[in-house]
Amino acid sequence: MRYIGGMFSRALGRPLSAALAVTLALAVCPPAGLAQAVQQPAQPAFAPTERIPFDPAVTLATLPNGLRYYIRRNGRPEKRVMLQLAVKAGSVDEADDQQGLAHFLEHMAFNGTKRFKAGELIAALESTGSRLGPHVNAYTSFDETVYMFQLPTDREGVVEKGMQALADFAGGMTLDPKEIDKERGVVIEEWRGGLGVGARLRDQQIPILYHLSKYAERLPIGKPEVLKSFTPAQLESFYTKWYRPDRMAVVVVGDIEPEQMASLIAGEFGALPKPTTPAPERKYDVPLPPEMLVKVATDPEATQSSVSIIRKRPSERSETVADYRASLVRSLVSQMLNERFDEIARKPEAPFLGAGAFDSSLSPSVTTFTLGAGVQDGKIEAGLAALQIESNRVKQHGFGAAELDRARKWMVASYDRAYNERDKSESGAYVREYVSHFLLGEPSPGIEYEFRLAQQVVPAITAAEVADAARVLFADTSRAVIAVSPQKPGLAIPMETDLRAALKAADSVAVLPWSDTTIASELMAKVPDPGEVVGRREIPELGVTIVRFRNGLEAWLKPTDFKNDQVLFSLTAPGGSSLTGPDKFVEAQLATAFASLSGAGGHRAVDLEKLLAGKLAFASAAIGLSSHGISGSSSPAHLETALQLLNLRFTAPGDDSEAFALLKRQLEAALINRDRNPGVAFSDKIAAVNTMGHYSSTPLTADRIATLDRAAMVEIYKARFSNAADFTFFMVGAFTVDQAVPLVARYVGSLPSALVRTSTYKDVGLAFPASVQRATVVKGREPKAQTALSYFADPPLDENEQSRVEAATEVLEIALRDILREELGETYGVSVGRSQPLPQRGSAWISIGFTAAPDNVDRLIGRVQQEIERLQKEGPSDDLATRARESARRAHEIELRENGYWLGRLQSAVLLQRDPLLILRRFERIDAITPANLHEIFRRYFPKDRYTVVTLLPEKL
Repeated sequence: MRYIGGMFSRALGRPLSAALAVTLALAVCPPAGLAQAVQQPAQPAFAPTERIPFDPAVTLATLPNGLRYYIRRNGRPEKRVMLQLAVKAGSVDEADDQQGLAHFLEHMAFNGTKRFKAGELIAALESTGSRLGPHVNAYTSFDETVYMFQLPTDREGVVEKGMQALADFAGGMTLDPKEIDKERGVVIEEWRGGLGVGARLRDQQIPILYHLSKYAERLPIGKPEVLKSFTPAQLESFYTKWYRPDRMAVVVVGDIEPEQMASLIAGEFGALPKPTTPAPERKYDVPLPPEMLVKVATDPEATQSSVSIIRKRPSERSETVADYRASLVRSLVSQMLNERFDEIARKPEAPFLGAGAFDSSLSPSVTTFTLGAGVQDGKIEAGLAALQIESNRVKQHGFGAAELDRARKWMVASYDRAYNERDKSESGAYVREYVSHFLLGEPSPGIEYEFRLAQQVVPAITAAEVADAARVLFADTSRAVIAVSPQKPGLAIPMETDLRAALKAADSVAVLPWSDTTIASELMAKVPDPGEVVGRREIPELGVTIVRFRNGLEAWLKPTDFKNDQVLFSLTAPGGSSLTGPDKFVEAQLATAFASLSGAGGHRAVDLEKLLAGKLAFASAAIGLSSHGISGSSSPAHLETALQLLNLRFTAPGDDSEAFALLKRQLEAALINRDRNPGVAFSDKIAAVNTMGHYSSTPLTADRIATLDRAAMVEIYKARFSNAADFTFFMVGAFTVDQAVPLVARYVGSLPSALVRTSTYKDVGLAFPASVQRATVVKGREPKAQTALSYFADPPLDENEQSRVEAATEVLEIALRDILREELGETYGVSVGRSQPLPQRGSAWISIGFTAAPDNVDRLIGRVQQEIERLQKEGPSDDLATRARESARRAHEIELRENGYWLGRLQSAVLLQRDPLLILRRFERIDAITPANLHEIFRRYFPKDRYTVVTLLPEKL
């Protein structure tokens, strides 16, 4: 189990408890503290030997044929159910001549079963608003294959059809040889899409990570020579051997009746024959070699240097309270190390750009504890030595009391939040938890049990206990060192002997105990007087209260019951970097990053993080092209703290010379090799062509970073955040208006103001090419090409028009998927998206993107344009329009119950001067989508004389 960003999880990052799947990024959104915990009646103490129970809220049973099932009623999202079929069959089960067949079999599930012809299932379920296809509804890994549906429960027969499909996947795939041959091309294109620098570096690292293990030879994608030549009989052999009901589980979580689902599962899956022979043995050891393995992975297209120390160990048990406690102790080790690494990285002569410690699963039987660091080119040895020195510091001196206190606060806060949200947990989190329980035996006791256990265990964990756990994690019984370096002229790449020497030298360094800096006890030395409320009005249809303050600022407040422990807010004004000329555009874009690294209110950034330990309170400034503001989030219990942060970000931003040096150092390292990446060069060319080289699309370079003007960054920041009257404040979440107004008045209504609005965005002159433009980027070593075909499309702000354009992109993506992937088999997937940087006008487009073999690019471009011309001539079918309409409807049903959606829509209504009541008419706009008006959209927004084509081709064909 590991604790990362406020979430406890075990192997493969799966959550131990669904409620704990609430992600709390430590540097972004610190969790709340003990004060937030709900008072509970006294409970008997947990005995260390007590076995962790299974959650009684879940129906867990096994059919006579050995298939297991999990069922839980859960109302988030409403009118939805998640169905998953987990199979203990993955690429590690393949024979040498079957490499890639576990994954290929996953594809074939969607290409014909006993009750669904090829393509029939996808069309049927997409007509209900579900997204279907093997690229979104299944995955294959080393050890398992999982099939996934999210379906509406308010349409008769849909859930039953989904269950029929899963049952067919389990035992009724037809594996038609013709469909197999059609799918070969699709899977080869999926393999092709994965080629590149990441794959080449991975291939150098895997033999070290999985040394002398079958895992090292069984990447799930397989080998192209096998994929092209295997026989249907070989695929059938894998299917019948590994797809057995005693190796499967069905998981059902959603807005359903458990008894009905149990009956449905028994009816559909009970017919699978009970195996008459024992299941094949699955024991694939990952050896733990006592000698240290070292690898320096290099590549000409690598863009950054890094180094990691990976310590392997047998995976710990997770059955008893004592096991649970031990996992929490290990999590505290990672938390405190990461805090130290963050502080080191901020120092002027830091040996690394950033570093992290984490526990993760390598296989079901082996876990790793990794220390990793990103470093400047040429400083791999220094980064490695620093990691080792910090390891030795912990082994010799452990952690301090203040460090442990902060780490325990983070940990308790994550449990507090999870418990507070126990009736608002998303179904997806529960599903992942139960799949992990089946595949890995991970405990699933439920948040009520875990919360009580944490209340007893966490406060009692001692510094000595954590130090002992750290020494076990830092044991050198089986260790690997892996470094990554670009290959380029003038850069000396370290040899394995150099890394061994660096570790030896680090071990000779005498280490002192960690010096933990003292911090202030209060975030604000003096709280401001509240601003005067001068007006108040309601928008009852939206449940919004608007409060106006003497400083000219309006606050839009919308209480919701979507989450129990979440408040989101933003302070937003028009303007952004559009108010800055081209010469200082980069300074404007980076001003808020510099301010964040500098801290606020007289506190250094690192001290702010310590001061906020155990408090879910976050606020961060941002400057975009046409707007700027401060956004944040909090728990209801720490809303005041979050608003204090907002106030300090506005009134007292930091200006730290060390932070400026850190920003430059990090950016230079990120940019110095940027041009070596073919994908980056491709994206840069698209932006340059589609904006006609506008300065806002000019890529940042290391040379430009060298000329950054710190004084200008500070000046721009202060100019943007100087007049409260320019801003509107929005807040959505778990609060009442009466509770919120006094806090908002004190920390937002008191912000300095000129009393009148002075800021508005400026037109920066964006423009899409007026004629057809073509460009080719020749870069890269792999036999693959990428293409982006962009059509000028800058629809007006009219909500109906916007909705129809959005639906048209959905129609086009489905149509092109069916042609390029399913019919031709010449790409793995095709995407259709929009770019419209409102309120700026002039450079908006609809873009079609795909990856393919270089020889097929021109043919596929022609086929895309042929389909667009067909849609312009004939319009979309009723079926395609229905799929797009239902997809939009189902998505809107979910987003209406999300705080983030309401915050964004209210904010855009004000910034774009739209009637906010139009938010409520989204369903009307969706219902108004027809084949006829979509036909008109295709004729209007895909001009034959105004589009661009940008293609990335490899250097060597």
